[in-house]
Amino acid sequence: MREDIYIIGAGGHGQVVADALIALGMKPSGFLDDNENLNSVFGIPIIGPIKLALKLEGKFVVAIGNNKKRKEMVEMLDLDNNKYLTVIHPSAIISKNVKIGHGSMILGGVVINTGTEIGNHVIINTSSSVDHHNKVGDFVHIAPGTHTGGNVHIEEGAFLGIGVSVLPGKKISKWSQVGAGAVVIGDILPYATYVGVPAKLLKGDKNESSIV
Repeated sequence: MREDIYIIGAGGHGQVVADALIALGMKPSGFLDDNENLNSVFGIPIIGPIKLALKLEGKFVVAIGNNKKRKEMVEMLDLDNNKYLTVIHPSAIISKNVKIGHGSMILGGVVINTGTEIGNHVIINTSSSVDHHNKVGDFVHIAPGTHTGGNVHIEEGAFLGIGVSVLPGKKISKWSQVGAGAVVIGDILPYATYVGVPAKLLKGDKNESSIV
């Protein structure tokens, strides 16, 4: 008997995750979203608000692109880890020696090389590559077309924008943000924003209140 699959969040990222599930032959049973104006997406019904997940049986994917909001949602629902489905698009190329946590989303055209560890509720977005022996913490979002060298460490909640390049061995600290197209040639401070080629500090505040 097929287990029901529910996508939390019916926005753009949720729809990309739905596409990945359909490509896997796993049509979602419905979206959960607090927007009362939505009825369905791709013929998949919006069956109710997000808190309805607490009453449903099945698997869930928190498909919210914003790292802070995704973490808040996971903490609010407080579901068992085995309730979360890890979604890996069939076009992704992943070494057999890669570890991927629960609830993570690996999308179309992604390449992940040997020895890499991916945490929980991580987004590795379209056509990105994560090279060998990377460590990617929980609630990270690696945006489309981003590439990391070997032995990169990306801590919890960090965001790498579209087309970022990270040199081997660098550290992207927790809840930092790297702007689109940046080239990271040094370590990135926590709770800070970097932009440019090479990436330079735009703003930084080593305080959780600065998380966006």
